[in-house]
Amino acid sequence: MSQCDTTHDCSNCPTRHTTEWRDLDKNQLASLNLAKRTHAMEPGETLFLQGDEADGVYCIQSGLVGLRYFDEDGNSALIRLCGTGTTVGYGALLSKQPYATSAEILTPSVVCFLKRSIVSDMLANNPKVGERFLQHSIRDLSESESDYARSLTKTVRLRFLHLMMVLYERLGYLDENGNPIVELPIMRREIADLLGAQPESISRLIRSVQDEGLLKFDGKMVLYSDMDKVQHEIGTS
Repeated sequence: MSQCDTTHDCSNCPTRHTTEWRDLDKNQLASLNLAKRTHAMEPGETLFLQGDEADGVYCIQSGLVGLRYFDEDGNSALIRLCGTGTTVGYGALLSKQPYATSAEILTPSVVCFLKRSIVSDMLANNPKVGERFLQHSIRDLSESESDYARSLTKTVRLRFLHLMMVLYERLGYLDENGNPIVELPIMRREIADLLGAQPESISRLIRSVQDEGLLKFDGKMVLYSDMDKVQHEIGTS
């Protein structure tokens, strides 16, 4: 893990009010700030590995983290993307089980680590923290059910366009000409993993949406040639 960064203060954290720590009082927040370790991390680094003992939780202050599952044969699949304001590793910590997935950095990120003892103290002294983690768990379960339902009821094309919009919302920006673009943090094979599709299907989809003038792919750069049509097709316009 990269060099620890001590310049980030929990009281000024732009994402704290969306996290499990939003209900801490001034003294608890000060304790959290002293206990946490903040790291600026680069793509390819890992927060934890599947099977490791859960020794704490990681709060994503900025950036994108991917959760990857490995089967017994060593094959892996990217199963979830976690963005700014998300706490990862909490399920294993609370259940006292090893991490069920590996967590890898996909874009330049700032991540705060809280060891098990400080999380336990916060849970013991502020019941609302436990309530927030419960809500997080329920939300994750709901999202998993929604993803599963989407895989059964939506075409691969619609799931692909939905993912492309999610990536733009999290990572996209306007270029010097005012065009919406995003630099893909994952490979096409990993897009297929997330969608439960074959890589060949994704390659065909990319060719199709380019021919239709919806998106333009140039290596990892994606230009949203017709954002309105993409939003209309997935029903978010």
